[in-house]
Amino acid sequence: MIDFSGYLMSVAAVLASEVGDRTMLATTAFAAARGEFVKTVAVSVAAFTIANIPVVLGGTLVSRFLNVAYLHVISAVLFIGVGAAILVSKTESGISKTSTSLTLFFTAVLLSELGDKSQLALLSLTLMYGCVPALAGAVTAYSVVNAASVALMNKLISRYLSARKALTLVKYVSAIFFLAAGVTLLLITTII
Repeated sequence: MIDFSGYLMSVAAVLASEVGDRTMLATTAFAAARGEFVKTVAVSVAAFTIANIPVVLGGTLVSRFLNVAYLHVISAVLFIGVGAAILVSKTESGISKTSTSLTLFFTAVLLSELGDKSQLALLSLTLMYGCVPALAGAVTAYSVVNAASVALMNKLISRYLSARKALTLVKYVSAIFFLAAGVTLLLITTII
């Protein structure tokens, strides 16, 4: 039986840590640029879940064998790669609907979640409440935050901008976001 207090604590902790987080913003920007909201949120949630399974199962074992700083550098480079790909794209939205761009996005989200503040919270929650309530609560919260963010962005874009202007705006805003997130992550990783 699931410990609902652990589940609720996990939902609250991950909601607090993911609102405004770079993966939430990346999911929102990618979904808006791609125009595939449900698929983008599903891919982001899958990456989040896969990134956090080792945390709830292995606890601190991952950090003993992998230097998280290297994963952050790879994630930063992927974010920069997504931003650059958007800028040089010949499509209006900046992101093609190929599986390659979705795979790149999945990998960037997965790697950027490793060692993130929500993972640290999840580790503590796992130790206190167990694997199932902690992971279930975290995935629920992550899904809610990202789905709400993507839905809000979609509503704002469709309400205030023509389709062509929206695509152009989203292309450049998304590219700037991914480039800035990648550069910031690189700077933070190399400074710390």
